[in-house]
Amino acid sequence: MLEFRPIDYAKDIDEVVSLIQKYLQPAYSKEFLIWKHLENPFGTSYSMVATFKGEIVGVLFYMRYDFYNKNGDCVKCIRPFDACTSPEMRGKGIFKKLMVACLEKYKNDYQILLANPNANSYPEFLKLGWKEPPGHNYVYKFGILNPSLKGNKGLFKDLQPDENSGQILDSGSKFLVGNSLKFIQWRYKDPIYKIKKLLSGGSVVAIIVYRIDRIKGIKTIVLCDYYGESKLIQAALQYILRKEGTVFIYFLLNSFTENIKPLAASTHKKALIVFKENNYKLNEDIVISLGDLEGRL
Repeated sequence: MLEFRPIDYAKDIDEVVSLIQKYLQPAYSKEFLIWKHLENPFGTSYSMVATFKGEIVGVLFYMRYDFYNKNGDCVKCIRPFDACTSPEMRGKGIFKKLMVACLEKYKNDYQILLANPNANSYPEFLKLGWKEPPGHNYVYKFGILNPSLKGNKGLFKDLQPDENSGQILDSGSKFLVGNSLKFIQWRYKDPIYKIKKLLSGGSVVAIIVYRIDRIKGIKTIVLCDYYGESKLIQAALQYILRKEGTVFIYFLLNSFTENIKPLAASTHKKALIVFKENNYKLNEDIVISLGDLEGRL
């Protein structure tokens, strides 16, 4: 008989990892699950498993993913991840039952759902009542930007591992995920990311997170996240371009990156983002970054 229950993180992790490795992501690991669902600074992920004859045959996680503004006001958000069902149990509606059971159990613990579906499932989400963000203009852009001609020595520093304060960064009235050094250090723990802080008068006025990629064979700065004064984003990027020896940038257009003024730019594609409200009215103050949509999460 099929049964549904919350995951027991003390006992179920190895079996869940094995299920995901076999039927979803071969490279999935116990260490990754622990980082993603237990070490998350927002708290342990909500999750349900389906069991049949005592064996776990399905799992679904809802990762906590909260948005904060400069005042510390919070919009509680959760995101579905790592859903997997064993092949012999498919066709029994397990995924839907896991989703319904999990959302019902934790219905008082979140205000919005966020998902980044693929092109095939995107229309299905909309049919199920999910919505695009208000004023949706999220598109990926590839551009050329002049590097800075100034040295700016001493103004930009690497963020150090011990800089992990939970204090909210001043990013204006916008709601950003985490919006603190503690979140940034957790989210961008992978060494592929570079985290720079911009200083003014001895204080941190902006944090910029990026990685280096080759797009169509061209060395490119991929802007993952930006926190701080939006008017400084162009100068910050110009400095990084000079340091990295390239003029090419790739970014997600949002209310922060709209302040980037490339010499030339082309739109790559539209970002597929959907929300569902839970006793909350979604507004344009919530900002999504490229880092929020990366497959590495």
